[in-house]
Amino acid sequence: MQRNQIIIRDIKEIEKDINEALAGVASMLLDTDKIYQVATNFIYLDKNIFIYLDNTEEAFENIKFNSPASFSIVRTEKQGGKEITYRLKSITINGEIRIVDEQKVIEQIKEMYRSKYSSRIPSENYEVPENFIVCIIDTLEIKALIEEGN
Repeated sequence: MQRNQIIIRDIKEIEKDINEALAGVASMLLDTDKIYQVATNFIYLDKNIFIYLDNTEEAFENIKFNSPASFSIVRTEKQGGKEITYRLKSITINGEIRIVDEQKVIEQIKEMYRSKYSSRIPSENYEVPENFIVCIIDTLEIKALIEEGN
């Protein structure tokens, strides 16, 4: 088995991959010092990740807001060669998770979600359940790499 990793430094390439992705995994700390992970769709805006979290879920009450969080996206491809049989591209965004309380940003994220995930629904008919809260992973660092191997 061999494995080769290449760090991606081109922010335009990284952002293109982030914007093309439909989902990722958000990880955050709970008050119990456990890590809570949730697969979710998202919006990438101004180098930050925006997600909806359901405030009726038990874990929501225990999230340590204003503490470290991360969001990861992974894309894999099977390769047909003898030297390289797989190619994995991963992007991890590290930052702090907070609840968004600015109404203008909440409305902007709602429209961006509609456009990205439900574009057939007109804006005036698109509704977000009241228990879905917009949260931001305020980016401190973005790491991206390609791994190839066999």
